Amino acid sequence: MRPARFMILAAAVLLTAACSQPVASVAPPADQLSGEDLFISCAEVFVPGKTIDAKKATVACHDIDGKARTPQYIRCTDGRHLWRIGPDLSPTPGWGFTGLKFTASDDLENDPAVAEAMTECRR
Repeated sequence: MRPARFMILAAAVLLTAACSQPVASVAPPADQLSGEDLFISCAEVFVPGKTIDAKKATVACHDIDGKARTPQYIRCTDGRHLWRIGPDLSPTPGWGFTGLKFTASDDLENDPAVAEAMTECRR
């Protein structure tokens, strides 16, 4: 009976040693990764005419230069988020509320619809 226990103990030690060997990583070093490698394009999250998905909109995406960015929003008094996506984040800038359609706008600063949305957001 002792030899059987010894064999089981020896096998357990060998398995533990074999399983604890370091595994070579196939991922490139972090300093060689860009926003494009890690995140989806902001232009894919904020698409004119498409509903702004809360989960996708609140995480980082990459801008038109491939840099990781976190889009900024305005928190409305009723808890909604109003997004203003400029030309640095997407080739099609625009605005919209989470859960509603994203609207393209070439001039976010002077667009009357954006101004109205900002007023609505503050009520």
